[in-house]
Amino acid sequence: MKRLIIPAIVLIAIGLAWLIQSRLENKRIRGKTIDNFLEINSEDISRIDVSAPDDTLVFRLDGGHWFVTIYSLYRRADTMAVRNMIRTAVDLKVGNVISQNAERRKDFMVDDTGGNLVQFYRDDRLLSEIIIGKPANDYSHTYIRKPGDDEVYLADGLITFVYRRQKTQWLDKTIFSFAPGSINSVEFDLDRKTYRLWRGDSAWFIGERPYLDSALADSVKTSLFIGTIVNLVANDFVNAADSGLINFDSPSLNLKVSLVDGTTRSLTFAAVNDETNRVFCRTPEYSDTFVLYRSKFDNLKKDLTGF
Repeated sequence: MKRLIIPAIVLIAIGLAWLIQSRLENKRIRGKTIDNFLEINSEDISRIDVSAPDDTLVFRLDGGHWFVTIYSLYRRADTMAVRNMIRTAVDLKVGNVISQNAERRKDFMVDDTGGNLVQFYRDDRLLSEIIIGKPANDYSHTYIRKPGDDEVYLADGLITFVYRRQKTQWLDKTIFSFAPGSINSVEFDLDRKTYRLWRGDSAWFIGERPYLDSALADSVKTSLFIGTIVNLVANDFVNAADSGLINFDSPSLNLKVSLVDGTTRSLTFAAVNDETNRVFCRTPEYSDTFVLYRSKFDNLKKDLTGF
């Protein structure tokens, strides 16, 4: 019996300590607040550096689009993820000071080795910076500290993972993004045959090269297909586990999309590998190799019977 009582007492003590700490945090949170803690405006930000102990990612606004340098490559960033970083920084609200003890910074992960240093720039002029630490026990606040300051604050919201992601989660997965009604035709190279879906005056038509004979395409099937093409987003990017599965020497499908403004975009799919549910594709414009799951790929792999 004594063997059971002692562990129970220890567990109760741990639970009480956690509860007391949580209540102390909540009491401090309910103190005065500071709005726009970083004193920045979203319109001023054109560069963001996110530094972890092992790496630094640099985001830049370039020609109205956000890009990020990852693995020494300048790549398109996920616009929504970057906007979320900016919105979170501008709206950052903090409560009372939690600690001024430098020795406790590591406990909150706001030291130089545990947290994420986030710096906001206008061009190359530093506007503001902050160290993002771990979530509080209530998982609705986050520990933060300004570099060079002793004060550790609790900020409103669970913001740790706004700035802490896997590298590929920062990247834009958009393959195609066209305005509705902008597609004039789509050409398919499939199984050594070429098919073409094109827009007529009031309907879509489908035919096989040399397009001497054509048929009226099914309006519902065509609408679903075009809806997929105009906003085609990858499921993932290639990773180390995909090594040996990718073969672009014998493509399973080539798509060429012609737009009403006279421009064209193309997409090439590697040979389908039955060992994986992942289908690999790439465009001439970008160095990234995208991944579509087989079900999405099957919605694109069409011949005459698909329309």
